[in-house]
Amino acid sequence: MAERIATVAQTLQGPEGLMLVRLEFESSGGCGRCHETGGCGGVSLAQPLCSTPKSMVVSDPIGLSVGNQVRVSIPDAMLSRGITRAYVIPLLLFFMGSLVGATLLPDLLPKPWQVTSDVGAMLGAGIGLIAAWLQLRFSQRQTPMVSPRILERL
Repeated sequence: MAERIATVAQTLQGPEGLMLVRLEFESSGGCGRCHETGGCGGVSLAQPLCSTPKSMVVSDPIGLSVGNQVRVSIPDAMLSRGITRAYVIPLLLFFMGSLVGATLLPDLLPKPWQVTSDVGAMLGAGIGLIAAWLQLRFSQRQTPMVSPRILERL
């Protein structure tokens, strides 16, 4: 199980009296070797893009209040399923679209619309990205990814 520490930012009333909380997760600072010799300093490049805390709404089984810190977890199987849906499948669709576009579009389009294989690859990659977005959207509707589960109050 992947575990993280979060802070309760807000309590909410859900449907049918279900209590919910908005948890804020601090963005991790990478490996922590930025200022050491051999550290890459990559986190300083990403800091402007990731400076705001990430938040998520989850059910509250233990009666939390604003400011409480909690340990939350998500099963490894669900984590790997989410990675596959969000990264692996879109990347494969992007490259497959590019490959198909580069090989088929120059031959399939009529003479006035003839394109080179490079343009075909770009068009195919765009179609692959649209297919990836649709795949992610529909798979999320059919089987939503699991939200973190609160383990304990710290």
